[in-house]
Amino acid sequence: MTDTVVPAPPASPAAVLGVVTDTVADLSDRLWAARSPAELLATVRAVETLRSVLDGLELAVVAEIDATHAAATAGWASTKDFLTAVTGGRKSEGPRLVALAKALTSDRHVTGQALAAGTLSRTQAEVIVGAIDRLPVNPALRARAEDLLVDQARTRDAADLARLGEHLLERLDPDGAERREEQALDRQERAAHLNRFLALAEDGIGGVRLRGRGSIEDAAHLKTVLFSLAAPHPTTDPGSCGGTPGSARSCGVGDCAHDGRDPREHGTRMWDALIEVARLAADTDRLPTSHGSRPRIGITITLDQLVTGLGAGTLESGETLSAGAIRRLACDAEILPYVLGSRSQLLDVGRTSRIVTLGLWLALLVRDRHCAFPGCTRPPMACDAHHITHWADGGPTALPNLVLLCRAHHTTIHTTPWQVRLNPHDQRPEFLPPATLDPRQQPLRQRPLRE
Repeated sequence: MTDTVVPAPPASPAAVLGVVTDTVADLSDRLWAARSPAELLATVRAVETLRSVLDGLELAVVAEIDATHAAATAGWASTKDFLTAVTGGRKSEGPRLVALAKALTSDRHVTGQALAAGTLSRTQAEVIVGAIDRLPVNPALRARAEDLLVDQARTRDAADLARLGEHLLERLDPDGAERREEQALDRQERAAHLNRFLALAEDGIGGVRLRGRGSIEDAAHLKTVLFSLAAPHPTTDPGSCGGTPGSARSCGVGDCAHDGRDPREHGTRMWDALIEVARLAADTDRLPTSHGSRPRIGITITLDQLVTGLGAGTLESGETLSAGAIRRLACDAEILPYVLGSRSQLLDVGRTSRIVTLGLWLALLVRDRHCAFPGCTRPPMACDAHHITHWADGGPTALPNLVLLCRAHHTTIHTTPWQVRLNPHDQRPEFLPPATLDPRQQPLRQRPLRE
């Protein structure tokens, strides 16, 4: 009596893939440092081929799951939800897989066969499908285009394939391509305009963070203005700040290299340019008025803080600002300080008469020409009229008490030991460096101006 051999039941696809998974997982224990460069490169190529084959297999199965509603038998609401959960991807992953699976198992079956054979990647397949879908609905034309793109995928990456697809679209449907591009651009511009916003938020470390979005058209206006104001402003004389080029000794400006170059990087200059635009706008008569007056910065501060420059004040918007910053603003910005007494009673509402008038400003320009700090030639549009004796300390708004300073050097005078005065003989500004730079504090000044 002979034994009957019962053939083993065919292994399920999932079981076969399980064996493959275990075999591939065993490779992770290899000591890759002991492998030759050629073997390492060959391994990566083999992995990518296997990945493509598996993607092709998965998409073929996905198409069948979707066609038979197999996911519903396990309680899933849709094939898309099942795939999103299984892949662990974003919510868009399931719909993308279903759409690609349908395309590769129907109209784009040539691309699907190439993916299953491992000759192109899933990313390349998605590009090909997207490019073909945009072509005129002519089956023969689309078939030829698909053959071309699949063939080119052997030597081109996804980005090159996308550009080739655009080229085919322009050649085969020039009017439609131009129309679609115009419509897409119009939609993008309208979306950018409708979603425009600007937000200023405190960053928690003493400053603010600027966020915003707008259209390219808006950006063109901004760039035109900001770039003109953000150009570097180098000085012609290295060491003109009072420091020694190459020396570690500080002149009071943290990022000064004493080499005559503008120490601000591009982003800093752009921010300064934006602030300059706001300053220039405030100096015009174009801003809307409120109760018959132009917009002003309102600040609440005690008299003692204002005089000593210690402590902080509160802006109308609720943010706090140091007393030193308020004193800098009060030099030439049109601010309205609400001065409080020791019991917070309102002592005085500052008058804008301390603001430099047009005639006084022109006289200051005639005398100083540009920023008066030694070696600096920033133009008047980038300068403030600085009170040598602060108005809070009783200093008058008069030419003998004013000096033209750019924003950077205005800050230097307010925040460092540098001092400014007018020479008693010719009434020209001169600057006294900190004792750490020059123990004798010899006055520094601009070169004699040509009359």
